[in-house]
Amino acid sequence: MKKSFSSLLAGGIAGLFGILPAQAAVTIQDPGNVVGTGANAWSYLILEGEDYESETDPAAGVGFTRVNNSGAVTSSQGNPVLGANTTASKKGALWTQTAFAQHSDKVTYKVQFSKPGTYYLYMRFTMFENGGNPASYLNEDSFFVPPDFGKDPQTDWPLSDRGGYAEGCCDAAGYLFIREGDTRVNRSQGDEAGRAYWEGNFHWNELLSSQFLNPETQGEPRVHFKYEVTAAQVGKPLDFTVSYREGGTTIDLFLFSTSPDLMSQYTQERLDQLLLKPAVSDVTVQDPSNTVGTGASAWSYLVLEGEDYDAETDPAAGVGFTRVDSSGTVTNSLGNPVLGANTTASKKGALWTQTIFAQHIDKVTYKVQFSKPGTYYLYMRFTMFENGGNPAHYLNEDSFFVPPDFGKDPQTDWPLSDRGGYAEGCCDAAGYLFIREGDTRVNRSQGDEAGRAYWEGNFHWNELLSSQFLNPETQGEPRVHFKYEVTAAQVGKPLDFTVSYREGGTTIDLFLFSTNPKLLSQYTQEQLNQLLLSSASSANPKLAVTRAGSNAVLSWPTSAPGFVLESTSTLAPANWTVVTPAPVVNAAQNSVTVTPASGTRFYRLRKP
Repeated sequence: MKKSFSSLLAGGIAGLFGILPAQAAVTIQDPGNVVGTGANAWSYLILEGEDYESETDPAAGVGFTRVNNSGAVTSSQGNPVLGANTTASKKGALWTQTAFAQHSDKVTYKVQFSKPGTYYLYMRFTMFENGGNPASYLNEDSFFVPPDFGKDPQTDWPLSDRGGYAEGCCDAAGYLFIREGDTRVNRSQGDEAGRAYWEGNFHWNELLSSQFLNPETQGEPRVHFKYEVTAAQVGKPLDFTVSYREGGTTIDLFLFSTSPDLMSQYTQERLDQLLLKPAVSDVTVQDPSNTVGTGASAWSYLVLEGEDYDAETDPAAGVGFTRVDSSGTVTNSLGNPVLGANTTASKKGALWTQTIFAQHIDKVTYKVQFSKPGTYYLYMRFTMFENGGNPAHYLNEDSFFVPPDFGKDPQTDWPLSDRGGYAEGCCDAAGYLFIREGDTRVNRSQGDEAGRAYWEGNFHWNELLSSQFLNPETQGEPRVHFKYEVTAAQVGKPLDFTVSYREGGTTIDLFLFSTNPKLLSQYTQEQLNQLLLSSASSANPKLAVTRAGSNAVLSWPTSAPGFVLESTSTLAPANWTVVTPAPVVNAAQNSVTVTPASGTRFYRLRKP
């Protein structure tokens, strides 16, 4: 009864106060992103192809989708779109998966410039045959861009929906004609040489309107797409929308540059050097402010994304571990997406275990860097998927191995045997499928309808303990909470953390290192989500509302620093002002109490 009342009350208060979601993730131009000096200097903003904020049709297999370097998504030739060794920036890209479907899908990005100016459009991309014509890439070579920020490529060009038509063909304007020295070389061929040049290999080019446009009825042909950023637009999120036409072109990066002549001035290699993020291993660095509570009750933590591993021993598709994202392209044994568009996985990604059983066949290594010394206990946020081994329960999906220490191997470096780091779901004494609810641990290992409803893409927290079946004399200590000592000498240095494979099914959203060994006793699942999820701690904290007598209390996690609460009485136009008094901190939440006034008020969180 209490749950139903809370849900209704929240809905009523939200309707009364007009709670707005926090702003979506925005790609922000660094003011230092300038190349050259004086009159020759040019500024730029780099936009990751996979970092779109919204999509008109997120259904699997339709239009655009994100891909990563898991190798799970393959081209018409059966090869991974992105493999483990891809040179794609951040190991991701925008994949066009439908052979031909004009304006069937659109993706919208949010960009924010720090400097005004005229910005010309470029992209770093590769091509994949879509099966339409293997003799060339001319069935894979087009999409649409908008006439301006906040505009639609289909409806907002002045003359027709062809104004933003960007295509690979031909020499006068096509992006498949790549400048090499003083000439533009035709790279549209689909023969062996063409496939060797493309099919996962990335190149830069400028983006021009199609040379086949009729200037009187469709728009100006052969014009370099450009966007004017005014002084009034600086510092404000702007929408940039791309519309679908053909599958094959796969975009690593869009580049907005104040120079219109980059392809004449720089080689491909030099543009990579100037503009790609350094190819250094990803290190998850602990923020010194990642502390909950005060005094003797305070605890520090580091959150590690399951999909953010730095290295893998066997990156072959279909073997052991792999990354999954919210594209829905990877499915489980029941035929459902591992992660779908509406997943609650942090950053829309996870570590997927795809092989039914194969002990130590694969390992993934993360790099972590702590800012505070201490004893850190291991937890994880995870879901389960049936792997087909036994649909009656999840006990064929419930184990993997963790290391005895940083820089150690879970298979070879435990003192007694390769079972020392055995983490498993079974059973009540130590299993991570027994979830604490209040003062009891509830068995969630069943694979019936209720069990599948609890798991199969739904994420939960638990602590990680060594198996209760370990023999302490020959294998290692059973029922022990895995913990890692971070010494003062290790603070500020990247440390390796390696996980080894055993069974498919457990899918890890986050590993959590916490100096508190009793989180599952002290916090509910919902509280841990509020405290620790990346969506609640960085770009998109959730603004919650509860009633306090005749007032309302608006709150958001303290783990999302730098946000201010603003309100306005109208959205047309909006006049946002900071809400007073300042928030009060209570139980890791920022809280502001407001008194309802006549009329409607809208509230939002904003990070200045």
